[in-house]
Amino acid sequence: MNFILDIIRGAVIGVANIIPGVSGGTMMVTMGIYDKLLGSITGIFKQFKKSIKTLLPYLIGMAVGIGAFAFLLTKVLLVRFPLPTAFAFIGLIAGGVPVLVKKVRGGGSAKASGQPGPVPCILIFILFFALIIGMQLLGEGAERAVTPSFLNTVILLVMGVLSAAAMVIPGVSGSLLLLAFGYYNPVTGAVTDFISAVFDLNFGVMFEKALILFPFGIGVLLGIFFVAKLIEWLLAHHERLTYCSILGLVCASPVPVFFNALGGVIGIGAVIASIVTFGGGFVVAYVMGRE
Repeated sequence: MNFILDIIRGAVIGVANIIPGVSGGTMMVTMGIYDKLLGSITGIFKQFKKSIKTLLPYLIGMAVGIGAFAFLLTKVLLVRFPLPTAFAFIGLIAGGVPVLVKKVRGGGSAKASGQPGPVPCILIFILFFALIIGMQLLGEGAERAVTPSFLNTVILLVMGVLSAAAMVIPGVSGSLLLLAFGYYNPVTGAVTDFISAVFDLNFGVMFEKALILFPFGIGVLLGIFFVAKLIEWLLAHHERLTYCSILGLVCASPVPVFFNALGGVIGIGAVIASIVTFGGGFVVAYVMGRE
């Protein structure tokens, strides 16, 4: 049963990572699995079998989520029902906030545990909350023309690292970051073109798109591992401040999700549907976070 639940959680994380404004790291936090996955990623070389056993259902779920729901979400739900779809994810985010608040309070009193008091926590919460708002104000950058070259290989490697960092850090959307730098459509387009070329057995296009996707993928793997290591160190040495910063990122993350869903006339039906999907998302995250 737990294996199936972990696959479902992985599917939620996978879908979240491809939607601009939604953070896979936030979904990990709100479902109460952030620390477990972080430890499995950073300990993969020391405890390979244990880490793979833990990560496997989530990786399966992410693959299923991206493969089965990416088209439905990005081409149908976010186009025809943007507000209710956005509020489903906002509900997922909000449902996990109580769990995260408990993490902030979990260390006991600041004086007794040697942790910082409320003022530094409030300040760092505000700082990281403002960081997400600032990213939203950056908006979408001019789309880049990406062709295989040494310079673009280096850039794609860096973009992969940044995207992976955003996947691991709660509240920061890797897709939104790629949009801001103008690489979202080129990368997602390369994925689509590569898959089409596989079915068409067009090896020329497959090779061309692989030259774009390979350095990006290497950057993603490097970013996930090293950023996870950094966050693990921060949690070990500055637990309360780290959780306060994560809380700031998570609490601000509904803002870009909401504004990215706005557009056109919003009818009463969309508002009612959004209330329902928000409630559904909240309940799902709250229940999964308590498992």
